[in-house]
Amino acid sequence: MTDAPRPEDPSWHSDDPHLSGVFTPVAREVDVADLTVVAGRIPEDLSGAYMRNGPNPLFQPLSYTYPLDGDGMIHAVYFDNGRARYRNRFVETRELTVERRAGHAVWGGLMAPRPIDPALLEPGAAASPFKNGAFISVLAHGGHLLALGEAEAAYEMTMELETVGEWTAGTESPLPIGAHNRHHPTTGDLFAIAYDPGSPDVQVRRIDPSGRLADNFAVRLPASSMIHDFVLTEKHVVLLVGPAIFDFEAAQRGGPILAWRPELGTTIAVMELDGSAPTMLEAEPFFVYHFANGFERGGSIVIDYVRHPEFSLGPDGDDGAPHLHRLVLDPATHRVRDIPLADFSTEFPRVNDRLEARATRFVYVPRLTGSLTRGPHPSATFNTIVKVDTESGTALAHDLGEKVAGEPVFIPKPGASAEDDGYLAVFATDPTAMTSDLVLLDATDPSREPVAVIRMPQRVPQGLHGTWIGR
Repeated sequence: MTDAPRPEDPSWHSDDPHLSGVFTPVAREVDVADLTVVAGRIPEDLSGAYMRNGPNPLFQPLSYTYPLDGDGMIHAVYFDNGRARYRNRFVETRELTVERRAGHAVWGGLMAPRPIDPALLEPGAAASPFKNGAFISVLAHGGHLLALGEAEAAYEMTMELETVGEWTAGTESPLPIGAHNRHHPTTGDLFAIAYDPGSPDVQVRRIDPSGRLADNFAVRLPASSMIHDFVLTEKHVVLLVGPAIFDFEAAQRGGPILAWRPELGTTIAVMELDGSAPTMLEAEPFFVYHFANGFERGGSIVIDYVRHPEFSLGPDGDDGAPHLHRLVLDPATHRVRDIPLADFSTEFPRVNDRLEARATRFVYVPRLTGSLTRGPHPSATFNTIVKVDTESGTALAHDLGEKVAGEPVFIPKPGASAEDDGYLAVFATDPTAMTSDLVLLDATDPSREPVAVIRMPQRVPQGLHGTWIGR
């Protein structure tokens, strides 16, 4: 990595591996109308926008735990007629507005919250010690573009990334929803969840295709747990609840606010879409951040996901590395079967979103290989994109060598009918030159040369989740 500061670099420095190197936040918002293609060519019929969100603190944090803290920044690449343009913007949350006014960080992190001076807030604003950064994901639904945080109010954005404000989904107040929310393939409804760290109840919300809240029901779990993602099929909502338990008493004594309680095991709640009484299944303790997809197969529910042996916020050891797995649930017999799908460590699994909640064969994931020799390699460092065939067990990989990459997002080709007929979009950063590219791979065979490599006008930090919004 070069030592000289760049125009996009923040005014502060941190030795935290998730705030330095390719994870270093960017402070600059830019617009570039015509991006340079350094390899291949942009398909002429590609029309739409690839957007990706991620934690990008504007001010030096008082405390920071990746990936639970930060300010949202969305990076967007817009495609039209074989050309591409770039725009990036902060998500202007209420909390970021307060910190801009103060000129420094005000909130602590999720794992180390701090009391807030009410004098810093607008009159009548609640002095919550927890900051809504809206930095985890970005989603389009019903004509609304949403920046998403962790079980808190989403922020609506324009397609040009101007912040509209907290999203109400047609209600009278901002509506808390989760970081990951899923579309029903038949009705077009968006299903969302919101958990409360102080309650064992999880809210399941159904938002109609126009973006208005249509239904809401609560599911009571054994304890207040962190539930980052969930599963939707054509007939069911499934909550997989690993024993990562919120413990405020321990936090007041200086301990972690999230405690791993393996003796509780993993609870799996399977319920029909109308919120009827759930069927509760039990499994050995494990934790899930992200699901690739879930679908019905006969009387079973098939779930492809990344399995963590336990909850962890730091680097995983050899025994704690997350791997791609398949879970097969039989609610009638309460049987739970788990099947490994890949023998390498991974995270951020994705499928063709057009088949969300329906049967999918291919899962796209990033992994780290030995060809990335320049360290350090904190968690969420990858350099290879892999297409896993869950039926044959085969895998096709594109190794980016000395470039750090993130989550691959599937872009369907116009008029495509085959599941894998499309492209994979991923930001990749050279940790020495500190330059970033948007790489488009052929999803039918990612091992081929890239369809296009598009140079970004500034470094794009390693982030979290993205989406494709076609036109």
